[in-house]
Amino acid sequence: MRLFSYIALLAMILPTALAIPPGASSPGTRIDFTSLDKNKPYKVYGTLYLPDNTTAPSPAVVIVHGTAGIDSRVALYRQPLLEEGIATFEVDFKDGIFRSPMDRPSIDTFLPLAFAALKELRKLPTIDPNRIAIMGFSLGGAITLGTAVDKDRKKWMGDEKGFAAHAAFYPVAKAFIKNVEHTSGLTGAPIIVFYGTDDVYGDGASVPELKTLLQKKFHFDLITVEYPGATHGFNLNAPPMSYVDPAAKHWKGYMAYDPQATSDSLTKVAAFLGRNLTAQ
Repeated sequence: MRLFSYIALLAMILPTALAIPPGASSPGTRIDFTSLDKNKPYKVYGTLYLPDNTTAPSPAVVIVHGTAGIDSRVALYRQPLLEEGIATFEVDFKDGIFRSPMDRPSIDTFLPLAFAALKELRKLPTIDPNRIAIMGFSLGGAITLGTAVDKDRKKWMGDEKGFAAHAAFYPVAKAFIKNVEHTSGLTGAPIIVFYGTDDVYGDGASVPELKTLLQKKFHFDLITVEYPGATHGFNLNAPPMSYVDPAAKHWKGYMAYDPQATSDSLTKVAAFLGRNLTAQ
């Protein structure tokens, strides 16, 4: 497999990343906030989009990008969620923090950012503080899983509740397995994971392994959606691409678009979040 530099990868991604799909909502509201980690007080921001024709406080989902940063995947999932009556808060956890897979920090760096986003949304009168989920792609998927660990929720949120639901896309689950093996429990919020069997980060094997581990250790039913033959980044509408990433097998990252898996995941993630964020 031929490897491109990370710069070449970005050159391929950016034209697609900046395109907003037809029917997408108008520009949202930028909200600046700071990490809860006082030792690494990164200043970041998110853009809030609210569903139309709603008078009651809305449920919401924090959407976290992958290593490449905010791209077309974020906008792609926005509209189905808005149509489900769910606000989206699309955060940028890359600018000013890292530039590529080679200097990408560990997941622990991003957890206080994710929980800071949760706290920020809870301040808003337009958002229901008890109905906020998190969703992410690749790096964002790993962050999404990380926020489901109860000791990390307590570390950054104290007595406050964590996210109401978690939706992770190809989250490089092998790293989370190591975390689960050394933790005493999850928050209990529902989790769904979308992945392809041909993922070079190993999710084809590690997601089923994680499902078994969570059931055995915590009697927790992880919801998984498997796409046979799909790769990492199956929902990024761009030409197939190879790149260097230390987290991939033999450092050889690979992505290819799968329109059928993408379409199915749009429906299923909107249904999952709609079901779990419905007011009781």
